[in-house]
Amino acid sequence: MKTTTPDWKQEIDRRHGSLVALRRDFHRHPELSFEERRTAEIIAERLHAAKLQVRTGLGRTGVVGVLRGERPGRTVAWRADIDALPLTETFDAPFTSSAPGVMHACGHDGHTAIAITLAEILSARRAALAGTAVFLFQPAEEVFGGAQSMIAAGALDDPRVDEVYGLHLTTQTPVGQVGIVPGPSMASADFFDVEIAGRGGHGAYPHLSVDPITAAANILLGMQNLVSREVAAYETAVLTVGQIVGGTKHNIIPASAVMRGSLRTFNDGVRAQLKQRLADYAAGIARAYRTEARLTFQGDGCPAVVNHAAETAFVREVATAELGAGALNDGPPVMASDDMSLFLHERPGCYFRVGIAPTDGRPRPHHAPEFEMNEDGLPVGLRLGLSVMLNALGR
Repeated sequence: MKTTTPDWKQEIDRRHGSLVALRRDFHRHPELSFEERRTAEIIAERLHAAKLQVRTGLGRTGVVGVLRGERPGRTVAWRADIDALPLTETFDAPFTSSAPGVMHACGHDGHTAIAITLAEILSARRAALAGTAVFLFQPAEEVFGGAQSMIAAGALDDPRVDEVYGLHLTTQTPVGQVGIVPGPSMASADFFDVEIAGRGGHGAYPHLSVDPITAAANILLGMQNLVSREVAAYETAVLTVGQIVGGTKHNIIPASAVMRGSLRTFNDGVRAQLKQRLADYAAGIARAYRTEARLTFQGDGCPAVVNHAAETAFVREVATAELGAGALNDGPPVMASDDMSLFLHERPGCYFRVGIAPTDGRPRPHHAPEFEMNEDGLPVGLRLGLSVMLNALGR
């Protein structure tokens, strides 16, 4: 197993300041899914300057950089997601978001900065580089739309990628530690809407109306029984209703109500089973309350992230050689989702987690206005990404 040389480590140390500055620039100028125009322009400019072959506009706002080494080898991709979330930031810093209601609250700014710096370092050593490195800067991960769009646009086929890797920064893991989980490592995600139709009327005379709010409440409570009573106890599934909308006033029974929620699991069979049963269940309960319910899913959803066995073992070996065995902090699979799963469905590879937990012990949850990363985790991610790519290209 080859590992990065002291010269590589010195280069990473030298770039620490610019890596953090780049991440902070992206953080100050976040852009929502499929609106990442400034972000894409900066990515393309940096890749052009590093003398990569650059394609823009893949999957609308995606960027692909191709770096061809001067020695024979394989073609390996590195993927980074680039979009932000619709949140108003509460973390106070000189680089706090300047875009009202938009915030990098999941670490994608760090992913992007690491991937750009990784491409620049490898390009500067092109003469010694084996194979072809492909850098995939993917839009719209937060809405599960970017990966499929880039794949459809040929991001994995020109040139044809053999393997794909990437990392996700996580505030649930201390700096210096990484999670590399074989098999299912992140859950699938399916977002659903339930539209319930009744008949409106006066709150004093419910017997003259058909109340969709009561139907919605009973559908919501009963949905959890599908998980507890119809899914085997050794499987994992999470069903959450995050929104109920209906009515305009205290004493008016509305004509309709809407529920919105999500379904997550690791097992494709459980996923298909629950998706079918949710629709049947909602319709059946609605009929019991003389209403009608229609359940629809938003698009095809996002399958579980499933790391391939050989490639995961390879990344674990690289991480052990680079960071030491004590750096491996795998933990269980997480119920969050990521459309990196689609790249891993097309090609073998591994998606791993790198710690960025702040040292003060206060939680900084992802997808929350108070999200904050410990930027000392950025060079750890860069170092591991560099070693993964170097070794994978030359295998």
